[in-house]
Amino acid sequence: MGAAIWYGAGRENFRWEQVDLLGPNTEEVLIKVKKCFFSAMHVRAVLVGHAKHQPPEIFGRMFAGDVVAVGANVTNVKVGMRVTLNPERPCGQCYYCQVKEWGHCLNPTLLASGGMAEYVLVPAPLVDRIFELPPNITYAEGAYTETLACILQAMDLSNIGKSDIGKSDIGNSDIVVILGDGGVGLTFVQLARLQGATKVIIAGKHDEALQQALDLGAFRVVNIQHESLEAVVNQETQGYGADVIIEAVGNRQTYEQSMSLLRCGGTAVEFGGTPPGTKFTGDPNLIHYRSLKIHGSYRYKPEHFRRALELICTKQIDLSPIITHQVLSSNLTTDAVDIHQRSDCRALVIDFP
Repeated sequence: MGAAIWYGAGRENFRWEQVDLLGPNTEEVLIKVKKCFFSAMHVRAVLVGHAKHQPPEIFGRMFAGDVVAVGANVTNVKVGMRVTLNPERPCGQCYYCQVKEWGHCLNPTLLASGGMAEYVLVPAPLVDRIFELPPNITYAEGAYTETLACILQAMDLSNIGKSDIGKSDIGNSDIVVILGDGGVGLTFVQLARLQGATKVIIAGKHDEALQQALDLGAFRVVNIQHESLEAVVNQETQGYGADVIIEAVGNRQTYEQSMSLLRCGGTAVEFGGTPPGTKFTGDPNLIHYRSLKIHGSYRYKPEHFRRALELICTKQIDLSPIITHQVLSSNLTTDAVDIHQRSDCRALVIDFP
């Protein structure tokens, strides 16, 4: 079968090759991939490497497709089902599982190879994490489930809609600022509104994406190339600062800015991953004297995946302005990085004919 194999940093080290296709044993399931996302993480890995991944690797946790072969002992999955997959299973025994930090499990079961290939072999421990897609959900929408699960964990950390500290004093509910107008940022806009935020301010550099954010429920948008985000936040919060900042860009400047825009007692959720070696500076007194809460958000819990799929299947999340571009699998290793870096690309899905 054809597969995109990452051999390390450098475009020349991301290659489409033929690899052996193994059929399922009695406990496994074989899925023919139809759609798989190529994300900002993959761009970073191809260009500069990735701190959490070691080559060689077939990327692709975010995929959907058709079941084409089922092991004799598998009862919950049938040939012909349209499915997506929760691609990890925490061990349930290690220290991090015991303290319910499932995304940091020391011994998880993961896919040996991901969805940037014509087929994915699902190992026995992950078979019960295969989810059937209803007829009204496209493969691309189903493949977005894993991304949405990660975003839902960040939303839980934000506590949007769950705290009334100071609300009677400043006369509003949660004021949320989202840094980044890509597909993830537009998803955060929708979830913040669903979770009860009244004022959602999103900052970015792309007028079309910012207009779409308004259409999806944002209260105000800020093109940071033409307007001061700090001035807007001060105006909209009577000078107090935002209740919640969500960093969805992944660079030094936005990490630093996320803390400076918060009110006393506010919460920053750092969602964006950065290139290896990125450092940022911060004022400890700002965190200390303003009682700021700073959360990093990585991966998700099993319930987040189920919640994400439900939101997609019930059409509570509009993915039409988010999934903007596609690339044929045959052109994946040559074209995907450049397409993803286009200013009008919010999310890029790989098409397997």
